[in-house]
Amino acid sequence: MQTTLRSQAASTVEVDGDSIVIRIAKPQTADGVDADQAALLQFAARADSFQGFILWQRYAAAYQVWQAKVDVADAAGADGFSRVYDPLCQTAASYAVLTGSKQFTAERFVDRAIACMERVPELGKLMRDGVLTPLWFHAALAQTEAVLDDDLLAVIDNEAAGRLRGMGGLSKDRVAKTVNGIVAEHDADAARAATEAAKARKKVIATPVDAELSDVTITAASEDAALIMKSLDAVAAGVCDDDPRNKQSRRSDAAVARLTGTPFACRCGNDGCPARLSEDEIAERCAKIVLHVVARRDTLTGDSETPAFLDGFGPISAEHAREVSGRTDTVHRELDLGDLMDGTAQAGNNYRPTAACDTAVRALHGQCSMIGCDEPAWQCDLDHVQEYDHSDPEAGGPTCPCNLNPKCRFHHGLKTHVPGWVDDQIVDANGIVWTEVTTPEGITVRAQALNSWLLPELGLLPCTHPAPAGAATVRDAGPGPQREVTRTQAKHRYRMQIRAANRRARGAAAAEFACWGEPPF
Repeated sequence: MQTTLRSQAASTVEVDGDSIVIRIAKPQTADGVDADQAALLQFAARADSFQGFILWQRYAAAYQVWQAKVDVADAAGADGFSRVYDPLCQTAASYAVLTGSKQFTAERFVDRAIACMERVPELGKLMRDGVLTPLWFHAALAQTEAVLDDDLLAVIDNEAAGRLRGMGGLSKDRVAKTVNGIVAEHDADAARAATEAAKARKKVIATPVDAELSDVTITAASEDAALIMKSLDAVAAGVCDDDPRNKQSRRSDAAVARLTGTPFACRCGNDGCPARLSEDEIAERCAKIVLHVVARRDTLTGDSETPAFLDGFGPISAEHAREVSGRTDTVHRELDLGDLMDGTAQAGNNYRPTAACDTAVRALHGQCSMIGCDEPAWQCDLDHVQEYDHSDPEAGGPTCPCNLNPKCRFHHGLKTHVPGWVDDQIVDANGIVWTEVTTPEGITVRAQALNSWLLPELGLLPCTHPAPAGAATVRDAGPGPQREVTRTQAKHRYRMQIRAANRRARGAAAAEFACWGEPPF
């Protein structure tokens, strides 16, 4: 059985006069008979889809109260808006009392209600209709805050709502990147203002976490932040397999070492440690770091304001792309999609894509093709959707953009080693590339390639490969990857660390009290 993620035929919402009646279909489990797994997952995944409808109704109610107070202020003259207690403040104050929340929290709620009804009503309707969850709606709303022109905002609102409604499977990351790209395309001033405001917010701050640790936050340009993370990973990669630290701990120690000018060392404790951590080795690894920005040629020449895409971040404005292009450490490589007509696989190895094909596929999808995963495309594997048959290549899936998409190492392994996971890739009549994923429970989710707006020509190029001659040979993928420790062991280890930290804290407190002597009572 195959169902779609949004199939909730038995679930209804009725607004009857002064009442809202919501009926959510709940899977029934008969005695001794397990409920259908697909139905259970559907319920677990989408039973919250009505929260957006309820929040929209709450926003509408708060908006009506605010509007009534605005009318009173209008009747009183302009002075009604010059006082500290303006209509928004008054509405929020009443809301705060009823909900037991802070005035700031209440004002943010009312402000979002006004934005939902006035600034981005079409995006608000997506939340009302269950297409966007409240979390996704707020992510979209945040991307529009810098747009000041009401006419431009209406265009952005309509285009964003239309694109999101037709994109298929969504996530917070996909929603934010989609709206961000539309804002950057239509309102260069807003994008520029956001960039300038961000530059003013550059800072380095240290915030205590507990008695032993502090957080150091570095606010930098998106491309510089990405380079910092890649550099830290390059430094931390020099340790041997016996280093006891996890990835985040190694990053932290590598950052401290680089910033303070001290050596970064492996902590395995082995006399014959093979770790290569000399300055020359680190410099060699850092020299190999590449940060990918995909931009159209007319964007870089200034003839177009089409946004670019920064791998690991998302859409950036055309002006930002030109700034990155002008950096002294930037290397330009042109991608001519016409090269794909001459072949998409390497001449000596049909399994490997050409450089143009590899770049085009990663640029089109932008990130892992599994919905909900935002692993950057250039950190993913390229996967043949229909499996490549090494023994009989003509019988298997072709090495072509129509049959390739990026998958992070986890999801690539999941598809390869876990039975029941099936994905497919479709190019529709308009040249839009869609990826379909079917879970072992039989639930199918379809989603557009994230950056279809950036490379609309790619799906319109005719494929030069013949259709597969038959089904690919099924091969044993071998045993799946093994965890170093089981989930239970990891959970127990985590709890032991928490308990140990609590005991240390209690011991320190007891020692402090002991030095005071006997209490005077």
